[in-house]
Amino acid sequence: MKPWFLAAALLVLVPAVAPGQTVEITPLIGYRVGGSFAATVGTDSAAAVDFEVEDAASFGVHLGVRVAEDGELELLYSRQDTALGTGGLFTGEPLFDLALETWQFGGNYLFGEEGSRVRPYIGAGLGVTRLLPEPADLHDETRFSASCAAGVKVWLGRHLGLRVEARGFFTVLESDADAFCETGGECLVHAKGSDISQAEVRAGLVLRF
Repeated sequence: MKPWFLAAALLVLVPAVAPGQTVEITPLIGYRVGGSFAATVGTDSAAAVDFEVEDAASFGVHLGVRVAEDGELELLYSRQDTALGTGGLFTGEPLFDLALETWQFGGNYLFGEEGSRVRPYIGAGLGVTRLLPEPADLHDETRFSASCAAGVKVWLGRHLGLRVEARGFFTVLESDADAFCETGGECLVHAKGSDISQAEVRAGLVLRF
């Protein structure tokens, strides 16, 4: 995805901001754990292997608009630079570096009164996750993904706040589908119809306009 896509999507998200509505930009940093999935290696379809996405830091940004006193719509971007590995077959050594780049559209339901300094919320999102392997001869993968979150916004002033949340990310792997294929046709992983489930704790500053 190109940087201009984020700005274009925000224009779609907020085609007309009515008086009283607010737009928020929230850069976030966090730490993501989990991400195991079952697959077979190469052409060996007999023995399933548990692959692991290693725990690692992440960063991202949310672009949102308030559409009601207790509701807001958001565009979410998140990236985790990590590695894919497996225990047992490869004695726990990473196979290769891997980046997970997530783009989702969703929203939050806010608790508490409008104008309160502290606003807990729950949220969800739907979109895609791009799996970007580091070796140049491996193809990128794009998969459907979803997320759910619970968090809180603490307003430090009219235009500045602190946002802390826990979010679960779920990336769907197609059943009986090849992944991380080399140029020339050979694929390293054959998915067995599972998903990559991860949990993340994240925080950032909210800029409200």
